[in-house]
Amino acid sequence: MAVRIELSACINCGLCRRACPTDAVRFFTTHRRTHVVDAANCIDCDLCVRVCPENCIVPDPAYIHDPVQLEAAKARARAWAFRRNLTLRTLRDRAATAIAKVGAPA
Repeated sequence: MAVRIELSACINCGLCRRACPTDAVRFFTTHRRTHVVDAANCIDCDLCVRVCPENCIVPDPAYIHDPVQLEAAKARARAWAFRRNLTLRTLRDRAATAIAKVGAPA
């Protein structure tokens, strides 16, 4: 089940948008300064729900996923996770190399 944002409680902190692995949470698409969820891109991971400080992201039982769109959104999420993990591994390796250079005898 997709989610929606209760705009009356939303403080527009952007944490949900940054946490979303499929870019389903958008900002300013309504020509107002609000966050909205593109339900077609939502994969029901609940990451946005967990990071929301206002608990204003709620299930949207009215939305029924199209299986093809859901699979495409899940593929985007897998690609996002791969890129994120690759970036984290790269940063970890660079930090380890920098520490080794600093600690190496001259």
